Amino acid sequence: MALSLKLRQLLISVFLMLLLLPSSFFAIERAFYTQLLTSTEQKLEVHMYAMLSELRVTEDKVELSSNTLAPDFYRPDSGLSAYVTHEQQLVWQSDSSLNQNFVPPNDILPPGEHLFRAVEQHGTQYWVLSISLLFDAEDYTRPLSVHVVQTDQRLIAPQQSFRATLLRWFVGISFMLLLLMLLAYYWTTKPLSRLDNEIRRVEDGSQDQLVGRYPAELSIIKEDLNLLLQNQNRQKQRYRHHLSDLAHALKTPVAVLQTSALSQQPELKEQLDRITGMIEHQLKRASSSGQDIWKKQIAIRPLLDKLTSALQKIYRDKTIIISVNCAENAMFRGDETDLMEILGNLLDNACKACKQHVQVNVTERPLGLCIEDDGPGVPTAQRRQLFERGTRLDTYKEGHGVGLAIVAELVESYSGELHLDDSELGGARFAVQFVQ
Repeated sequence: MALSLKLRQLLISVFLMLLLLPSSFFAIERAFYTQLLTSTEQKLEVHMYAMLSELRVTEDKVELSSNTLAPDFYRPDSGLSAYVTHEQQLVWQSDSSLNQNFVPPNDILPPGEHLFRAVEQHGTQYWVLSISLLFDAEDYTRPLSVHVVQTDQRLIAPQQSFRATLLRWFVGISFMLLLLMLLAYYWTTKPLSRLDNEIRRVEDGSQDQLVGRYPAELSIIKEDLNLLLQNQNRQKQRYRHHLSDLAHALKTPVAVLQTSALSQQPELKEQLDRITGMIEHQLKRASSSGQDIWKKQIAIRPLLDKLTSALQKIYRDKTIIISVNCAENAMFRGDETDLMEILGNLLDNACKACKQHVQVNVTERPLGLCIEDDGPGVPTAQRRQLFERGTRLDTYKEGHGVGLAIVAELVESYSGELHLDDSELGGARFAVQFVQ
């Protein structure tokens, strides 16, 4: 089912929000993690320089001159430790490293350079800041590498705390944005909804003009639609007046000719009947509204009930059974006279042709009318000819052979299709399909 423009706009806005907010969340979290790494490196560098300032190197040992390091270096399992190596041999380690299985890396760095990187050992990730130095003693120089180590858990804890706080804020922001979006959607689409409701009231005939107050953008549309409606109504009234004048102008001369003694001659009578039929056909065709821009919704079932009741009285000698399958809410979007003309002609022809049974089926979305009978049917070779004006394939005395031609032209004016084929009842099946 096609979505309305307003609903599509709302869904697009929600989609963009669902796309942008998570992206912003992960971008901010990633930026915080990067900043956290930078801060960690800077803290480890401060600890390293504090340690280097207290480091005492002799020929046989390495020690700190005082216990001025941060308390975490003396507390086991603190996640912060320090190591000093000489030619890949461990010569000193902090008290906090005694319970760790960490082995200092054996990278060979140029003197004076430091390196910050992640090292994974025994399933645990560590962040290590290493520096290589040359310590001068009295009569010798000793190369040492100092490693300050922090577990990744000390990094994860603030990250998780930040993520939880950020998530709460983003959830709150999402609800606020969604609420504001719904309010903005309601506020901006309310005039469109009012205009849509007014157009529907014009369609169903409850009002003739658009009278609501709308924003400047929609006011122009409202004025244009009102001008279109007024122009259409004026043209329709003028057209019907001209037709009424034409009908009165032709009625008297034809009546005089029909009362003349000469009109009883077979050749003249046939020509007068043809003229009468052509006038009726053209008047009916011209007076029908066709597929107007604004169409009223006509309930089909009441019209069918009236027509079937009338036809059963007209053809009471045949005891016709007319079966009607039509929903109560089935609607025809068009002129009631056009619908009466279509149904009346098709039902009348079916009643004339049937033996006893006529069946009517109405389908919705799209609207379809199907009228079948159990009569002799129509030969395939003659079906196209049946819809031409003046053509009659039956032997009935009534009519001028223009009924089905009117039906075909009316259906075409509503962008519909009329098909004739064989019925399961044994006779003809007329199927009308509208595009509404």
